[in-house]
Amino acid sequence: MQLVVDPAFAALRSDLAGGSARLHQVFGANLFLAHAIDYVLAIRIADGIAGGRAKLVKTFDEIFSVAGARIGNRKFELIDAINNSLKHIELDPVRYDDLRQRYGQLTFRSLVEEDGLVLCILEGFRFDYARVVLRPAYAALSGLDHESAEDVLEFARGRGVEDSWSVADELMFSSDPADAIDQMIMACNPECEDCGEREDTCRCAQFKYDGTAGRFEPLVHDRFDFDTVMSRISGAYRPDRE
Repeated sequence: MQLVVDPAFAALRSDLAGGSARLHQVFGANLFLAHAIDYVLAIRIADGIAGGRAKLVKTFDEIFSVAGARIGNRKFELIDAINNSLKHIELDPVRYDDLRQRYGQLTFRSLVEEDGLVLCILEGFRFDYARVVLRPAYAALSGLDHESAEDVLEFARGRGVEDSWSVADELMFSSDPADAIDQMIMACNPECEDCGEREDTCRCAQFKYDGTAGRFEPLVHDRFDFDTVMSRISGAYRPDRE
């Protein structure tokens, strides 16, 4: 799976950084993630685990949820729905009744290329699909280091899945004074927790989420403490000084 997921994520990041996301590329990136679920399902079936694809999609969203992001904890079900809407023109109203109640009918026209973005347009929703849905989903599945068939099987069973540990986490966890300035820079220039962009490039204010206008939602790292970091930057800093 990683032979496809990691290069596909690298290509997606490159397209997003260049502002050149194309509809066919986003559909392709979406397909790889949808098929990753199929591969895990096949392993689970061979292992005798009960439960179908719908249950597994929900499990993926539970394991790889993104706290606070508007669609983060439902990204895999949306990836699955977009993939099936492309294959079948529109979604089966019975199989996807829950999603139809939330988003309305999803069809292959739900994704629209516009001004260097690929937007997802649904009832009450209009947002950057590649950044809001695909980017965090790929980040969750990329870099998984499975060294053996047993590792893969444990992953398919839903075990051995660790919380994602990013470069930002590594930096913010550090107590080394040499990292303090970088910690302050990162804290003062947060990414949007919905689209992953900095405030000056975030376009969420142009979008709509569940009938509500979007906005820049700064991702604040819970390990960051201003007074502690400032004390490491300058020994003269006193948090209680007026």
